[in-house]
Amino acid sequence: MDNLDVLCIRFHFGGEFDYDGYSVVYNGGQTEMSYIERDKVALPEIRGYLGDHVSLSEEDEVIFHWLFPGAELNNGLKALSDDKECLYMAQCIIMGDVAEIYAEILKHNEDDNVVLSNGVSDDSDVEDDIEEEYDSHSDAEDSSETDGIAEDDEERSEDDEEAQENREHANKVKKNPCATITVTSDNVVLVSDSPNKQDDKGLDDDTDTPFLDSSEEASYDDAEDGEAIRRKSRFPKYDSKAHTPKFEIGMTFAGRAKFKEAVIKYGLVTNRHIRFPKDEAKKIRARCSWKDCPWFIFASNGTNCDWFQVKTFNDVHNCPKRRDNRLVTSRRIADKYEHIIKSNPSWKLQSLKKTVRLDMFADVSISKVKRAKGIVMRRIYDACRGEYSKVFEYQAEILRSNPGSTVAICLDHEYNWPVFQRMYVCFDACKKGFLAGCRKVIGLDGCFFKGACNGELLCALGRDPNNQMYPIAWAVVEKETKDTWSWFIGLLQKDLNIDPHGAGWVIISDQQKGLVSAVEEFLPQIEHRMCTRHIYANWRKKYRDQAFQKPFWKCAKASCRPFFNFCRAKLAQLTPAGAKDMMSTEPMHWSRAWFRIGSNCDSVDNNMCESFNNWIIDIRAHPIISMFEGIRTKVYVRIQQNRSKAKGWLGRICPNILKKLNKYIDLSGNCEAIWNGKDGFEVTDKDKRYTVDLEKRTCSCRYWQLAGIPCAHAITALFVSSKQPEDYIADCYSVEVQECSRPQKRFRPSVAAGTSQQKVHVQIDLPSQSSSLSITKKGQTMKVARTNTTKK
Repeated sequence: MDNLDVLCIRFHFGGEFDYDGYSVVYNGGQTEMSYIERDKVALPEIRGYLGDHVSLSEEDEVIFHWLFPGAELNNGLKALSDDKECLYMAQCIIMGDVAEIYAEILKHNEDDNVVLSNGVSDDSDVEDDIEEEYDSHSDAEDSSETDGIAEDDEERSEDDEEAQENREHANKVKKNPCATITVTSDNVVLVSDSPNKQDDKGLDDDTDTPFLDSSEEASYDDAEDGEAIRRKSRFPKYDSKAHTPKFEIGMTFAGRAKFKEAVIKYGLVTNRHIRFPKDEAKKIRARCSWKDCPWFIFASNGTNCDWFQVKTFNDVHNCPKRRDNRLVTSRRIADKYEHIIKSNPSWKLQSLKKTVRLDMFADVSISKVKRAKGIVMRRIYDACRGEYSKVFEYQAEILRSNPGSTVAICLDHEYNWPVFQRMYVCFDACKKGFLAGCRKVIGLDGCFFKGACNGELLCALGRDPNNQMYPIAWAVVEKETKDTWSWFIGLLQKDLNIDPHGAGWVIISDQQKGLVSAVEEFLPQIEHRMCTRHIYANWRKKYRDQAFQKPFWKCAKASCRPFFNFCRAKLAQLTPAGAKDMMSTEPMHWSRAWFRIGSNCDSVDNNMCESFNNWIIDIRAHPIISMFEGIRTKVYVRIQQNRSKAKGWLGRICPNILKKLNKYIDLSGNCEAIWNGKDGFEVTDKDKRYTVDLEKRTCSCRYWQLAGIPCAHAITALFVSSKQPEDYIADCYSVEVQECSRPQKRFRPSVAAGTSQQKVHVQIDLPSQSSSLSITKKGQTMKVARTNTTKK
């Protein structure tokens, strides 16, 4: 039989669920495997296969639960109550996975109504046993285990009277079906002719109307027609949703862990250190650790079920609030601030310590805060491992949903097992939009991950006609080196059809040695500009006088070499050594005076790439697939938003360019023009003179040719000749070209509709081999389970 037609089931039975305060675990019991044909999966069939492993009679009741694939017991356990749920379970379990089914077997006994094989009783027996123990043993328990804290006799007698009243009320309900809650397998029906007669203590609402809450434990009796009749609790139940836990004698808790969790929560909220001098399986005693403080609570379990009940309680404190609360552990700090640390992994330890002091009123050590942050980072890393094992499926899904895109994945061959190394993504819509409407100017930069894994994110950005960033491609690499940049530039060169030697293109980057070497080797004829802000920052380490800043930037923004030499001479008057050292980096990389004409870009910095890194700073903390999906989503939302804004623009030129033009119009007020009779003008700007040719669209200052926007001298000449400066702006800044940069081919989701990005449903053909895909954690390399992978 084909493996696709068989469902593999692992039965868990005979054990019990336990909650340790942080997670749910299944302790004890047995596990057995069975194989069921998928077209025969049904509840009776599953019960029959369970009967192959454990003795079941027809009277025995079995409650089934199944675990959703990839989920934890905390949030992934689902009831297996009917054939429809069985079919859904079979659909969720793909070939190669195992259906985890947990069975609670309720053995039938003629003497006792119901007894669970795993130690969990029916709620009717629970409450009867609790009540009997409370009535018969409360005096003994309280006198022997209260450490001198006496219980009020009147309060205890009143509690006994209330229990007797509840018992009498239950007997009346059994005799009279009116005002009861009827529960069937198909629906829940509330039938009550006089709801106000119900006056039971411990209801969750403020009215006296009985109700059925599916989230609560319930007790049931059998009616004559076989239906289950809901019996209301005789004791108050703990409200886990309350901000400050409230305790009272007789209050019941659904297990030992729930009671202990409530006491710890009380200590954290009230800023008191509660210790547990007795912490046993059947008894828990807690008291305030402050000397002579009378606060005390005792709860026990004397039945064959998991329920705990408060037997003794003194709700009096004579102690102050504690800033040395030992309940504030590193794990509880991690649980409380996990969402903040995940969104900001660079959160400083001192800042986190201060936040704990303000929020939790606790003075904790730096080492404890460091451990708490380490716990969260470990959880992030565990999530990363699962995503790194799905990169090939993610690659296949992008190529399926966005044809023409480029997705490249490299594995590190230095290890004996496949280790993830790099991944490059360039969507077809991005590269077509860039080629259609952006200038041949590319910004390159890299930034570190913010999460638990090593690695850097490389990006390539263009500039749209409105002079805004236009993301082209991005990649994850192990670190910035000549090898990684050569790999990235090679893929980018192929996607954008860049000239083999880079002629006619401009790259703007920082001074990263690997990047500079890669550009020189693979694109020797490209114009490589380097961010002047980084060059100035390095230069300023030696020449720190604030008076040097403006002369330096005048040199960088001088658009012609005579003016550059003039500004450098001014700087030399202040610092001759500084004027000499600034030439250690060739000015062709950082000064407008040496930039080539034709790019229509006058930028001397790489601010757009740094803006992009800040734009995705929260996403950089995510695992790889989540990070790539976050970037993709932000990019296509940005493109669509810019497309919508462009529809409302008036005129021929984009608004950001008009703002820049208006600044030069203001500067033209200092200029005077002399006309030569044709298109030539001599323009005087204070003590300097420039030549403007309107026909050739040139100015001797070179700015018009460099940026494609008329300078103040050209604007003066245009006004003299009664012409509009807007008409002399380069076409690359027009609204029409802006529309071309918004690709007609829209982005498509890179994950299947209606599915999680963690679940990629694309089959890929890779050699069948059992191996592992690994990622590098900060400081070490760890494996990630993966099957059916290959080296690329």
